[in-house]
Amino acid sequence: MIAGIDSQADLEVYLEPEEIEMLGRGEVINGVLIKVLKPKRQGAISISVNEERKNENGFGIGIDDSGYWRIRDGFRLEVFLSSEWYASLRGRGLIGIRQRMLDGSKIHIYDRSRLTGLDTLAPENLEFYRDNKERLGEDLG
Repeated sequence: MIAGIDSQADLEVYLEPEEIEMLGRGEVINGVLIKVLKPKRQGAISISVNEERKNENGFGIGIDDSGYWRIRDGFRLEVFLSSEWYASLRGRGLIGIRQRMLDGSKIHIYDRSRLTGLDTLAPENLEFYRDNKERLGEDLG
């Protein structure tokens, strides 16, 4: 899993098909979260199906963002899907919703195997930033 967060705290999460299946078995998926405008700044993200926390700062897709705000590096977000949103992700390959976070940001979660055309570039760019973090210029951090 790889994810990006932009200057308006909109979150784009990209999952492999195997990771989506793992979610269905109750596993927690961990990945890298990259600030899109400053890609040298990277943190962690986790996602799970969790009925108890599904409405935390959201409506069926909950987010614990307490480890994100005012943290420059080493930040963390936790995402919690309801079973209904998980079923929709499996069926459609894409889900999205506006959150109740500090700024009303949005979250979109994608099945990478269903992306086509130019849509495939976003996760590839994030992977490039992840794999080349140390080589990125200071102006990107």
